[in-house]
Amino acid sequence: MSEIKLIAGVSVNADSLRKEYKIEDSRLTLTLSAEDYKSFFKQTVAKFQEPMFFFIEVPDGDSEEYLNYYLNCTVPVAKAILKRYGGILFTDGVIRFGFGSEVGDEIYMQEFQHLDIYSNSLSKFEPIVKSLGYKNNPEAQTIWDVLSDDNPGMRECVEVDDESFEDIIENLTEVGLYQK
Repeated sequence: MSEIKLIAGVSVNADSLRKEYKIEDSRLTLTLSAEDYKSFFKQTVAKFQEPMFFFIEVPDGDSEEYLNYYLNCTVPVAKAILKRYGGILFTDGVIRFGFGSEVGDEIYMQEFQHLDIYSNSLSKFEPIVKSLGYKNNPEAQTIWDVLSDDNPGMRECVEVDDESFEDIIENLTEVGLYQK
């Protein structure tokens, strides 16, 4: 099984982690390897039932709190967001983001490449994860499981082509992104 590759905004010793996922109730959890972001999100967004929404959670200054933003969208708009802002979304170690739908499906990318998929029909998402080389293991670990005093991990904001998550907020606010 292959190892997890880190995104630019994450630093931690993750050598013990493999491409594995676990399923608990209606949630599939894994550490998404850097090379899989683009393909994973492109494929999963296509499985969403409209109406759907994009969300992004960004740090509130220097506090531990996050500001939450939402944009109601369609599948083509979700794909356009990924195409336009994937460079930032797929490399920044501080933001959290994802997509959801009114039928209850949600993909939530969190700190340290922790990905949760919530769905009453995980069968439409699990084949995507398997096609990217992830194996089902009820004991699968995430980066959160390997963090310790000796392996504290670091996360940082990343700029891509002189843009950061702040530009995502500013630009998408013009088309309906709102803070909740």
